[in-house]
Amino acid sequence: MDVCCEAAGRYPSNYNAWSHRIWILQHLGKLDIKILLDELSSTKHWVSVHVSDHSGFHYRKFLIKSLISRTVTDNAILVQNQAVNEQTPSLPNDEKNEVAEAACTEDQRVDLPHLLEEELEFCTDLIDIYPGHETLWCHRRHVFYLQHHLNNKLPLPNVRLSSADSDAGALNNSYPSAAVSHLTQAMDIDGLNDLSKQGYTQETKRLKRAPAQDSLALEMEYRFIDNILATCRDVEQVRFATAYRKWLVIFLGQ
Repeated sequence: MDVCCEAAGRYPSNYNAWSHRIWILQHLGKLDIKILLDELSSTKHWVSVHVSDHSGFHYRKFLIKSLISRTVTDNAILVQNQAVNEQTPSLPNDEKNEVAEAACTEDQRVDLPHLLEEELEFCTDLIDIYPGHETLWCHRRHVFYLQHHLNNKLPLPNVRLSSADSDAGALNNSYPSAAVSHLTQAMDIDGLNDLSKQGYTQETKRLKRAPAQDSLALEMEYRFIDNILATCRDVEQVRFATAYRKWLVIFLGQ
């Protein structure tokens, strides 16, 4: 891991270094939840001083998606075991609960909504400190996408967690599938004038019909964008904020 970090620091957006780090997590770390959490914590400083490095932030997205998938999988196992236990009441309680307790041990360590909220706050701090960096806005887009799916209990596409995954293209496997390829596209800023008036109407309708938790998240995102547009004088920052608002309108309108 130290070698990967050293290589990533020497060569910006080092695809090979971050892909190898993912390979290590998959094959040696077995995507252990504690290791994933440690990695999320230990790479926070690195991306804070490399705010234009897309690969570093893509790695954090891989960690978050892996944590979500592992937690959801463990929870499904727990529910399944509970159903089996209910059908076999003759077994001793200790024996019935042994597997279920093992499955939920790691699950209890991860507060997914709080984890995603912290990552959004982290994005907010970096965007405020380092205005005009497209990488930060792209990462915020990814985090909101994950938060939206979690709040609405929607499945996440194309998340590979098997330790037998091919080492080739490891970083690519952490990206969304073609169905959500708009997440990885450049921040589109064309046609903003045409969508500016339509955007508010679509946002308002979406907020009215969204679940309470998701609606609050949306409101906070729009408030964050409005604050940037009202106070920031950096031209690139304004462009990225406007493009992010446009993406929210298009994404939530689907």
